[in-house]
Amino acid sequence: MPRYFFQISNGKPYQDKTGEELRDDRHAWRTATHLARDIESALEPDGRWDLDVSDADGPVFSINIQASKHR
Repeated sequence: MPRYFFQISNGKPYQDKTGEELRDDRHAWRTATHLARDIESALEPDGRWDLDVSDADGPVFSINIQASKHR
């Protein structure tokens, strides 16, 4: 099974050095969207989070979450 790495950044990067063995890209996407749901609870106005998923061959997915305060 391929190993996927989930790098999270909100100005302070978190490097996933262990990764997670998952069946395929579809399962990696599902794991990434669950992580994004966890991230949204920590999102502040004018905040930004980036989640990058990679495997041994390089980047697979990116999810970017940005909030803007208008007043």
